[in-house]
Amino acid sequence: MDSRELLAVREIAHALLVAEHPGDVQQFALSRVTPMLGASFSLVMQLGADGELLRPVAQHEWPTAHRSWIGALRVRVGDGPSGLAVAERRLVEVEDLFADPALGGWHDVARELGFRSIIAAPLEVPEGPIGAVAFYFADATSLSDEQRSLVRLVADQMAAATDKARRLDALRRANAALAEANAELASHAETWRIAEGERREVETLVLDAMLAITAPVASGAARTGADAEQGRDAAMRLTAVRSLARVAREYAAITAPKASGGAAALLAESEEIDPLAAVHSAVATWRRVAPAIQVLVLEPPTLLPTFRTSGPLLQRALELVVGLGVLGATTERGVVRVALSPGQDSLSLTVTWDGRPILRLTDQLLPAPTRIIRIREDALSLEAHDPYLAVRQSVTAADLPMVQALVARLGGDLRLDDGRDDPAGAQSITVFLPVLVGHA
Repeated sequence: MDSRELLAVREIAHALLVAEHPGDVQQFALSRVTPMLGASFSLVMQLGADGELLRPVAQHEWPTAHRSWIGALRVRVGDGPSGLAVAERRLVEVEDLFADPALGGWHDVARELGFRSIIAAPLEVPEGPIGAVAFYFADATSLSDEQRSLVRLVADQMAAATDKARRLDALRRANAALAEANAELASHAETWRIAEGERREVETLVLDAMLAITAPVASGAARTGADAEQGRDAAMRLTAVRSLARVAREYAAITAPKASGGAAALLAESEEIDPLAAVHSAVATWRRVAPAIQVLVLEPPTLLPTFRTSGPLLQRALELVVGLGVLGATTERGVVRVALSPGQDSLSLTVTWDGRPILRLTDQLLPAPTRIIRIREDALSLEAHDPYLAVRQSVTAADLPMVQALVARLGGDLRLDDGRDDPAGAQSITVFLPVLVGHA
């Protein structure tokens, strides 16, 4: 190589180091090498993702009259000098295209573009060929070995620029994916930390309750000395502990708005609900638990509209309210009545029962609106040979505050009547829910 060629190679190598895009290196290399070789114009083609077609990515002095369609140019691998250079991964030189009958299909293109001789070299990376560079000459031309070496060297530099850009792009994508994965891991870790804290709180509550509930078993057994009584007593307390654990987990999910899968997430995913269908579903649940207790659904004379709310939260609230009514009807002739009544912007559901009182005032001196009502202890007490044992094992003293939390989360209100102001002493629970129609 002469000094001019060495200088061009050095400048191309410098461009390879500083350029951000391989097209910049290819364009610079073509502008330097094309006149050195005495070529009329030159072209760099890149192999497409299909591995079959080459498309132009850089050119130098391409005939002006034909530059408008250069973007649409495609060359199949193995076809023509450039396609052959890629297919056979070697330098392809044609001194006189019109003297080669095998290239007869290119004669018209050569006449139109104004070239007679061509040299093409593949652009290769370790994974294989990625394109080709071609130099076109107006006259029949025979290149020297030094010129061929220059073409090979420039092709290698162009391939290196493309390979470098691809590897940098892959590295950037990998770093972005890694950053996204790290952020996701951090989010999962925070979610796990919150969930773990809530789980520990629930376990602590259950453990404290277990110690409080099971402690009397040993002392009671010591006093009575009856093994059968001790076993029955222990079984009852174990049932109470399991019920408490279930209620504690449920209450934690409802009252913790940031808990994964908690009430906030459920409310965000509201759905169109048929209130009558939801009531019948809740009643069906308790009919399976207590088939001997009659549960009547008093349907309104008018058609109830559907409304948007959280389906799972509403269904659980209805099951708990109906369950409390079933608990009150655990007598020989107990009956539960569930009535739905539409309002202007609300829907009310009232559960009344014939049987036994289960609601108890904790402070009878307070005015009615501020009285706190709880479930009576005797309504939940477990007895041997109790025909309604399945009901008492399914209802806990925490079900009432659970209903209050659920209804509040749904934006509604709960009204409890302990029967004090009713001549017959009838007790009832009424749920008021807002009706949002057509709001997603």
